Amino acid sequence: MSSTFLLRMITPEQIIYQQPATKLIINTLEGEITILPSHTPLVSVIKPGEAKITELQDHNTPKERTMAVSEGIIEIRENTVRLLLQKAERVEELEREKIELAKKKAEEMIEKAKKMGVDKQEFAKLESGLEREIARLKVLEKYRRKRG
Repeated sequence: MSSTFLLRMITPEQIIYQQPATKLIINTLEGEITILPSHTPLVSVIKPGEAKITELQDHNTPKERTMAVSEGIIEIRENTVRLLLQKAERVEELEREKIELAKKKAEEMIEKAKKMGVDKQEFAKLESGLEREIARLKVLEKYRRKRG
């Protein structure tokens, strides 16, 4: 049994992350799941939020990395975990001002859409955008509290 699995985080623009990991904790529609090496094959929908990755550094010292992820799909098979995401960002790269601005814009677009009576599909897209910004903000706040 391997002590690691290959973790790949892929967005439409690029491969964000591709290296061995020992553990991944992520939220799906069914709830939070923990992936370890040799995990059972699985396909599920990812909810926007936090992805906690444990990787091994020199001398097999574990290091935890936190990412903010958008909605997407997770596929696990043959000791490889693939996350197909709209967006993924290292928590250190998140900027509160930009997130709050994007959240405000999403809220305004939703209010405008309510008044205009847009179709359900378009409205769901707008709500998804707001949910993504709220999740990014929560990840940032949690990370900042942890670091003091």
